[in-house]
Amino acid sequence: MSDPKPSEPSRQPRRSGPYNTSLERGLSILAIFDQGHRSLSLAELTAMSGLDKSAVQRFTQTLLDLGYLKKDPATRRYSLSPRLLRLGSSFLRGNPLIERATPYMLGCNRETSETINLGVLDDDEVILVARVPGREVLSPNVGLGSSFPWYASVLGQAIVAFYPQQERQRMVSGVRFVRHASRTILSADKLVERLDSIRQTGIVLATNEIYEGDISVAAPIFDYDGKVVAAVSIVVLRSSWSEEKAERLLPVVRQLAQTISSNPRFPRS
Repeated sequence: MSDPKPSEPSRQPRRSGPYNTSLERGLSILAIFDQGHRSLSLAELTAMSGLDKSAVQRFTQTLLDLGYLKKDPATRRYSLSPRLLRLGSSFLRGNPLIERATPYMLGCNRETSETINLGVLDDDEVILVARVPGREVLSPNVGLGSSFPWYASVLGQAIVAFYPQQERQRMVSGVRFVRHASRTILSADKLVERLDSIRQTGIVLATNEIYEGDISVAAPIFDYDGKVVAAVSIVVLRSSWSEEKAERLLPVVRQLAQTISSNPRFPRS
């Protein structure tokens, strides 16, 4: 196994007003586990964080004492604690968008028997904040809290397409293109072309862009003021659907997004 590489955060913190760098570094330890690592040794955490060993020891011990990390006494490896779920569940319970969207997503799932996802943009990543699994699931590792580069996800594309032009250009120029599947968009020109198409039609269909073997359709969700705040998608398997058949889902996902957007309880931003 190769030596662990220092982590490369996907975003730079916005340092406005008083800022605690110690807290930032402590949280960066937790963020390392978001890179697909189930357990890590102290040496691996030190190498991947870029911090000195004594600092990592202090942060890991503090996180252990607070209950956000746990340590295997035999292997001396660290892993995340279930206590972190409390933070996530608090967000899910208190989020009005999720509360509004969930009944409509459940209805769409009953109608199509396919997976329905709700995503929001967090800097350069799309995070799934609600999900209703279908009868066939492409990747069992995808669930609430899963994140994807926005440019490789129809959810992210549907959101960014309706950003103001300057912000849209900034997002595109900041992309580091990496292939995730056989049809992942790998150039700024192709990405701009896709965003322009979404902006014109209000919907998007993509095949094999984030996972090999899936077809996804998506549409943006707006607030009262016309600001894009999220996107919803329907995901099907190529083993059961052709692209031509999946086109039938475009008006379905459009209607789903419009229904969520026009909900009278939708607050102004």
